[in-house]
Amino acid sequence: MRIKLGVPEYAIKTEYSYVSDVLNEQKQFPVLTIGRDSYIEQAIVETVLDTDLVYNLQVGGYTSIAPDVTFVVDMNHDYRRPCQGRISGVNYNRPDRTKRKGQIIIMNDCWIGEKATIMSGVTVGNGAVVAAEAVVTKDVPDYAIAAGNPARVIGYRFSKEQIENLLLIKWWNWDEGKVLDAGKELYGDIDEFISKYIAQAREDYEHIKFVDIVSIEKFNSGEEKRLLYVPDFEQDYPTYPRVVDAFAKSFADTNTELLLYVTEDEYLQDKLDALNEVFALYENVNCYVNLYVGNLEDVRGLFSQVDGYITNRSKENVHYVDVARSYQLDVISGVDIPIFGEKKVENLVKNVDGAGQKVQQVADFSQEKLMDMVSKLVGTIKNQNQHIEQLESKLLMMDKAIGQISVNQYAMNNSIDNLKYELLCQDERPKYPIVESGDKAIDLILDQRKSMCRLGDGEFAVIAGVNRQKFQRADSRLGERLKEILKAKDENVLVCIADTYGDLSKYNTDCKYNIRAYMTEEVRKQHYDLLDFQKIYYDTYVTRPYASYLDNNTDAPKKRFDKLRKIWQDKKLLIIEGEKTRMGVGNDLFDNASDIIRILGPAEHAFDKYDELLAEALKQDRDRLVLIAMGATATVLAYDLSKAGFQALDIGHIDMEYEWMLAGTGKKVEVRHKYNNEVPGGDKVEEIIDPVYESQIVARIY
Repeated sequence: MRIKLGVPEYAIKTEYSYVSDVLNEQKQFPVLTIGRDSYIEQAIVETVLDTDLVYNLQVGGYTSIAPDVTFVVDMNHDYRRPCQGRISGVNYNRPDRTKRKGQIIIMNDCWIGEKATIMSGVTVGNGAVVAAEAVVTKDVPDYAIAAGNPARVIGYRFSKEQIENLLLIKWWNWDEGKVLDAGKELYGDIDEFISKYIAQAREDYEHIKFVDIVSIEKFNSGEEKRLLYVPDFEQDYPTYPRVVDAFAKSFADTNTELLLYVTEDEYLQDKLDALNEVFALYENVNCYVNLYVGNLEDVRGLFSQVDGYITNRSKENVHYVDVARSYQLDVISGVDIPIFGEKKVENLVKNVDGAGQKVQQVADFSQEKLMDMVSKLVGTIKNQNQHIEQLESKLLMMDKAIGQISVNQYAMNNSIDNLKYELLCQDERPKYPIVESGDKAIDLILDQRKSMCRLGDGEFAVIAGVNRQKFQRADSRLGERLKEILKAKDENVLVCIADTYGDLSKYNTDCKYNIRAYMTEEVRKQHYDLLDFQKIYYDTYVTRPYASYLDNNTDAPKKRFDKLRKIWQDKKLLIIEGEKTRMGVGNDLFDNASDIIRILGPAEHAFDKYDELLAEALKQDRDRLVLIAMGATATVLAYDLSKAGFQALDIGHIDMEYEWMLAGTGKKVEVRHKYNNEVPGGDKVEEIIDPVYESQIVARIY
């Protein structure tokens, strides 16, 4: 088939796609995508079209294509067959085993001379020149001049240093107004142009905004790599089903991750539903797929954290390729055969008609089975102390396997349904509990001497009878007490739950990921059955002012901590904590208190010692403000101490969050002398010698 293309000068003011029903299927295919101020005097695309493997021509901005240029797209025959040609009466098909390259990309500021021929799979770099009548069979470097048949690089437009500077400036990405203002320089001396704009370009690169990508802990084989792909949902012939399929076949059981950048707009739910349908085919494949949902003005912060970019057919693809080349990333064609060199995996994908088989269960375990095994192992530990070390090792392995399944469930989008609760639905607003801000909670603590109990995912797990390693084993008495507190009518006690049932925009990407992976429909139903929807709750993240928030790279966390510190300003404190929690040790978090004493309890499963802890706390003066960090036990202890006349605050996590803010990493990190079950290795705590801390301890109940 021959397709004639012609785009007049000055006709393209922004990136544009020319579409056509070239396959006669009443669907529009983007035959050509072209950037601003590019033109094609006249070109011919010669191609053989088929439904699954339609390639398109992509042209960047400010590129000129002369008359009679030919683009030969995927015209090669399979020369490995006995017959390469066509046989009358025999259907000619192209087997998947054949290597095929088709997509042609002409980057920005290029000049393609008259009667040139560009072959399948070629990328012509930024600023390159293809001489008249050249036949280009291989990629042309940036700013190279290619000529001949086959075309070879015969020179470059500028020196190596000048080219490096131009590729840093990337003037073709400027907005239209800036390009117009720089018109004189763009048509002037190259060194004067570089001199005027290079300093700003360098400064711009130094201040690229970091994009917070979810970190997935890998447990498979091989080097950890991350490949970025932008699904082309808007296409009638999208590439994303093929890319996901190829990734699953090529990278099962490896540590390579596929990161999907999904733009957030009014069609977000439709996009997620579309991905969910594709992911459902691979729900038992052991591979890593990640999502970044958002709107980035500058994608460089995303590209800077990946190892490769997979192309699509969208009009933005040339820009993405340009960014990828800037970071010297592998650019992988999402429309070629093969995409990655797929492994042949038998029965990898479920047959849509039901005839296929599921394969590759993660270690042959379902999550339900693993949880049951963990529960039994914990019981065994309790009854057989001589096997503790061996069984804890097994528990750790099970815990990793559960984490792996959780990653796959999220990756394969089992929990994607949570996003509908985050969007503002016009037709039907989802049901949410009432959760007031942590800021309001602090005001009530300061002004009205309120006590505070907090419940998070760990407490809800205890209520559900789930054992939580390194936290609190299931205990029916504790579960009933937590349920009592959720429905409590005591006006002196603020009951806090996580503000995670609806909009998540205030949280960073890592936090959103964890919330979405946790808040499945089943978990949401469990919560909703327990909550009182007429009751005012407060945000349990009040004591987590740093690591979870989108603004944790600003001074906002410090302001939140400053307000929290007013609670114990000049107060006498009773701190009840795990034996290795060490709140305030090594930092100044509680330096504004007038006096501190401490009761130490177990680092894990503290409710086993609850009665003793409560009895010891009741011996202390009621004029002391009680701060408690002891998991689910702290929730109940704060409630009971409040009823006994204390002002008691369940304030777990606050000291660790303060340490993370001081470290300034923007995320959770290990603090070697303090216990923390939320980071790898956080349960391995270094001993310290601190006479002041030791002098504050009035009781040890382990």
